[in-house]
Amino acid sequence: MHAVRIIARPVLTALLCFVLSATMIKYLSFDENLASVWPVNAVVLAQILIAPRRQWPRFLLAGFIGITAGGILIRGVVLSSTAFGISNMIEAFVAASLLRGAMDPQGRLLHRDQSVVRFVVAAGFVAPACGGFLKAIVAMATLGSPIGASLLTKFTVDSLGLLIFTPFFYRLFSGDYLESLRTATGSERRDGALLHGTMLVVCLAVFSQNSHPLLFLTLVPLMLVAFRTGWRGVSVAMVLLATIGVLATLAGRGPVSLSGRDMGGQLAFLQFFLAIVLALMMPVSAALAARRDLIERFRESEHALMLLAGRSAIVLLRFDREGVCTRAVGDAAALLGESVERLLGSHMGELAPSLGEPLFAAHLQVCREDADGRKAVTTEIERPGGRWVEAIFRVEHDQDGAISGSVATLMDVSARKAREGELARRAETDYLTGLPNRAGFLHRFETALATDGPLSVAFIDVDRFKVLNDELGHLAGDAVLVELARRFSHALRPGDLVARLGGDEFVVLLLSLDAAAALEVCRRLVESVSAAPVELPTGGLAEARISCGLVHRMPGQSGVELLNRADQALYEAKRSGRNQLIAA
Repeated sequence: MHAVRIIARPVLTALLCFVLSATMIKYLSFDENLASVWPVNAVVLAQILIAPRRQWPRFLLAGFIGITAGGILIRGVVLSSTAFGISNMIEAFVAASLLRGAMDPQGRLLHRDQSVVRFVVAAGFVAPACGGFLKAIVAMATLGSPIGASLLTKFTVDSLGLLIFTPFFYRLFSGDYLESLRTATGSERRDGALLHGTMLVVCLAVFSQNSHPLLFLTLVPLMLVAFRTGWRGVSVAMVLLATIGVLATLAGRGPVSLSGRDMGGQLAFLQFFLAIVLALMMPVSAALAARRDLIERFRESEHALMLLAGRSAIVLLRFDREGVCTRAVGDAAALLGESVERLLGSHMGELAPSLGEPLFAAHLQVCREDADGRKAVTTEIERPGGRWVEAIFRVEHDQDGAISGSVATLMDVSARKAREGELARRAETDYLTGLPNRAGFLHRFETALATDGPLSVAFIDVDRFKVLNDELGHLAGDAVLVELARRFSHALRPGDLVARLGGDEFVVLLLSLDAAAALEVCRRLVESVSAAPVELPTGGLAEARISCGLVHRMPGQSGVELLNRADQALYEAKRSGRNQLIAA
């Protein structure tokens, strides 16, 4: 099937070039020159633009055979027909070489402003100039035509032929027309048929009468076609306009005949009109095509965004300057406990305070501090059930550059907060006993100092712990520390704190107890250690004793002074014989 298609396309090209060239030479020629347009080269150019570069020779050969055969059939002259065929294929090759890079990544022609400019330069000037010059020399040598007039005529004829018919044949051969019909809805097919039917009727009406110069009327349906269907419809409409215009003018009909000029002058006027229409329609159609592509990409991006947001723990919110939600994308109900319908049109202040207040504060901050849109304000919100949401705000600007509101990206950071909490807990936890370490104690101690209630601190040291380690081993020493930590924790209230500062040193933080009650708690701690030996994991028992120094915060006393007093009390307890409590 692929091999058949490879052969069929060049054969079809040769047949179409033969029919068009024979028809143009026999029926649409004037004074040995062709009529207003020469569409044959556009057939070859469209085919080689679609085909890979390695297949260009077969289409150029097919076009040469078709054009040459048509010329020989009508003119009966082999040499000039062959020379004209070579000149036309050189023109098509030059145009294709210049246009190869003008198509967009999807293989579409004339969908960008740059491609329109390149198409006009290549197909409207450079290639016709090369082909027209060669054909003018051939016409002078074989037909005796003046080279200047012949060059101008052939350049204009070839230029309009390439500019008008190449987009039409390109879409026809690439299957774009069939694909658009297949994918179009019923209403789109009806609209397209109505628009092109209107274009056909208007062209027939304008060019069938000789009483009024109504050429401008053809621009009305042409503009409608451009705005509704883009380049796909314009390429068909331009072919209709050029074909009907040429046929009517050669038949002495239409507004062009009202100019009172001879046939050469009338055809030149028609060429000028078609050139003006092309100059008008090309940038308009390219701009509309670019706009449609942009809208389509936006729709695809919007769809992808909606799909992504719907399947992820991310919500996008847009707020106006006053804090009213104007856009919500994502599963807001799962993340925020508020549906999209509830958020849209609602002010942040109407939401639950735990959600609305931090959102509104971040919104105000970013609108107040960020004038260029490059900074961001981040806030973290704790939701019921221990869930955490991070909101990142950035400002939006209107077309005048003024701040029009903000955009917030909200995501679930519960897992991150849990990891952070676990790392913080590990950083403040003693690896051996599971009690808070020095960092954990200082963190809690600073918090307790900020309160005005009663506060007591006790330093604890295990008596002769070095001897115990040396005699029984470090494994036994560790077992003693673990057991003492368990007894301390069991003897304290839930709101109190016991921490291991390092080695055999512990600290107790007692809250909301007066001095007498704190003294009683510490006495129980000392007695709980000496009351029973510690069972060792290797078997046997180990006797343990502790010394304790207790202080109670006095008015105006700083944290450093409190800890120094507790350390001095502990030193006094050890100096006085150990296994006792000293309160200072």
